[in-house]
Amino acid sequence: MPNELILIVDDNADIRAFVRAALEGEGYKVVEAANGNEALNKFQETNPAVVILDLSMGHPDGFEVCREIRRSSQVPIIMLTDRGEEMDEAMCLASGADDYITKPVSPRILALRVSTQIRHAVSTEAKRTGVFSAGGLTLDLETRQLHIEQVSVAITRTEYDFLKLLMEHPKRVFTREQVIEAIGGSVDFSSDHFLDAHASRLRLKIKNAGGPKVITAVRGVGYRLMATQGGADSLVAQ
Repeated sequence: MPNELILIVDDNADIRAFVRAALEGEGYKVVEAANGNEALNKFQETNPAVVILDLSMGHPDGFEVCREIRRSSQVPIIMLTDRGEEMDEAMCLASGADDYITKPVSPRILALRVSTQIRHAVSTEAKRTGVFSAGGLTLDLETRQLHIEQVSVAITRTEYDFLKLLMEHPKRVFTREQVIEAIGGSVDFSSDHFLDAHASRLRLKIKNAGGPKVITAVRGVGYRLMATQGGADSLVAQ
């Protein structure tokens, strides 16, 4: 995917130089921002294919920038941080990020994660059509909106892809690897709690909107959309 424009946001010039070298070596174009405000301006000016966003910047920090971008765009966002705490990863995903990379990272892996996000975004855009309904949930593939009865629920691109996979084939069990691939992650480099954080966040959003109880963890291999005794469908983690 040469010539795609990538926005790098980091207050460390050495990190920006490293990421630039890694991506330009793969044929990408790169634009840099040294802080959150500059990042938001550059985002509006350049319309990048992917945003690589440092978590630990000054105000506004990576979380704030990610949430602001998500107000108007579903562009893939990769958080880059030197903190490897599980809570940090969960917070990144909750703020709307699609992937999370802990520094240090090799140039090859960084470029792979970027290409995976771009490929998935392009594929998803091409497939948008129709409406899926199950268990009181309605997923509009044209507008990418989730509705529970008459309530509209804001979901990220990754959450949309997760739910779309399961609603396409109710009751079918998808392995963790299949779900990770569907949401544009890397099977080799995505942890279990990376996927569980997405599932938990989606479950909470649906619950808060009055939807059925979804994403219930049970022993097994993956996730599925299954009918409950009451006839409604629920998203069940296995």
